[in-house]
Amino acid sequence: MQTNIFYSQILAWAVPMALAAGLVAPHAAFATGAGAVRIKLVDAVQLALDRAPAVKAAEAQRNAQVEARRGAWADVGPRVTGAYNLVHFNNAVKVPFGQNLIVTRPAKVETAAITVAQPITGAYGLISKAKFEGLQEDLKEQALKITRSDVAFRATDAWLMAFQAQRQLEIAEASVAAAESQARDGNAMERAGRVNRGDNLKLQLAVSAAKGNVALVRAGRDTAFAVLREVLNLAVTDEVALDGELPMVPPPPEAQQALAEALGQRLEPKQARTGIDVAYMYKDLAYTTFTPQVNVFVKSEKNMGELGLGGEKFTHSFGVQATWDIWTNGASFFQVRQASQGVIAAEEGVRGADQQVRLDILQALANYKAAQESLAVAKLGVDQADESYRIEQVRFRTGSRSATDLVLAETSRTAAKGRLVTTQTDLVRWNLKTQRALGAEQPKL
Repeated sequence: MQTNIFYSQILAWAVPMALAAGLVAPHAAFATGAGAVRIKLVDAVQLALDRAPAVKAAEAQRNAQVEARRGAWADVGPRVTGAYNLVHFNNAVKVPFGQNLIVTRPAKVETAAITVAQPITGAYGLISKAKFEGLQEDLKEQALKITRSDVAFRATDAWLMAFQAQRQLEIAEASVAAAESQARDGNAMERAGRVNRGDNLKLQLAVSAAKGNVALVRAGRDTAFAVLREVLNLAVTDEVALDGELPMVPPPPEAQQALAEALGQRLEPKQARTGIDVAYMYKDLAYTTFTPQVNVFVKSEKNMGELGLGGEKFTHSFGVQATWDIWTNGASFFQVRQASQGVIAAEEGVRGADQQVRLDILQALANYKAAQESLAVAKLGVDQADESYRIEQVRFRTGSRSATDLVLAETSRTAAKGRLVTTQTDLVRWNLKTQRALGAEQPKL
């Protein structure tokens, strides 16, 4: 049956997720009473964004990068260093000077100094590093937006899957009621001698088959609701009930217009292009390892111990410090080569991102149009199945049709209703996937 195929797909998608999280228990039940958490489609988005661990982690990473950028710019300014030294010797060193002894080195040397140094040539590298951290902040900000968008659209998809599963369960339960009604009619007609025992047993078997299908469908519904709770970060014990119906959807946009809009709005290509700037900045930083490090400094030092020959309590000095790593076994060359390859990878990443955007939008539009066309067919199929069942039911009651014909008609009617629910839900899902492919940061419901 088509209904069974649908739930096989649901279970294949949702059961592994639910089992891994320990969410699905045997004979799990979801109440829809006053104590249940009633969730509309729009509420699912906000609930997921408020609670999603991925969003909180991305926000923390963005905030950490903000501090890294601030720290990098602070590192460009002058550095103030304090130093303290206390040195003990076995004896003081004294030399005779006339009839007196002059201390040239006291037994204890105690000094304190403050040095203010400002990088000169190193300032370029520090400024480049600060700009590099700023670009990294842009990447983290874009990553946060992408994460929020993924979470929001994942929440809507989970709600829609739960809605579809709930409607399928209602259809399956209605099928049981119809089968039981047929069985009651069969019993009455057998007692009246209008149907034989074999036909009546077929009707009883149809009841058993319908109840078995309900058990399978209920398992799919329970699993879909478990996945919804997990996506919304609700407690396992929370009772969940869906509120509202499927939203109306507009017709799909034209392909060329959609492609142009997607390439201009999607965050992934923007993130990839920022990655190129980061790669070039990293390459510039690699080249700074070839330059000498020159600092200017001012130093004030106080001798807090005994004064030696010609010693002073306070000394002040200023000057220039220069260091240059003349040979590093080729490490700097290798770092530049590494940065050059990073630039190539970043440029290829932009082309790959643009290609993925085109594939996403074309796939979404194709399925969106297919779902829209299928909806009209599915509605017509339900009308035809209802009429066919009505006719077969009348003919069965008059004795001109066997129980097999009636059971097949009812099965076809149930499958047609299931296909309609699936098609209606798929149309909304592909509308949302098209929005996501176009670059929308939040679902438009």
